[in-house]
Amino acid sequence: MGSKFDGSFEQKNALNSFIKLFRASEILKSKISAITNSNGFSDGQFYVLDVLYHLGSLPQKTLAEKIMRTEGNITMIINNLLKRKAIKRIKSENDGRVHIISLTEKGKNEFEKIFPFVLKEIETMFASLTNEEKILLQNLCKKIGLSQKQ
Repeated sequence: MGSKFDGSFEQKNALNSFIKLFRASEILKSKISAITNSNGFSDGQFYVLDVLYHLGSLPQKTLAEKIMRTEGNITMIINNLLKRKAIKRIKSENDGRVHIISLTEKGKNEFEKIFPFVLKEIETMFASLTNEEKILLQNLCKKIGLSQKQ
């Protein structure tokens, strides 16, 4: 179902594209949240573990950018993961104001326990698309995202 907005074709087309993308994104996100939350992690905590697992240690500010969180929110996420001993935070040798966040062995093990379930759900969510459609979707989403960077 599209919008009932009565604007130009371009306006209605843009609005309907946004609505469909937003709704699909929310549905997908809720399915992943159900898995991460049932394993005791908030979305943000899981995303931090995911980024650190796949990219390695990062400055806290870079981590916030990667998971699209504010600096205040990332601090809360980091503090909660520190309490669980899933990550460690050390000051950068080059700049004492910068904190480098790393995955601990415990955090790695916890991530490896959850990730297969998340990946299986992602595969299921995108099973209705062909490989070509998935690549097209990736390219379209990237194009939209890059056009918004300032």
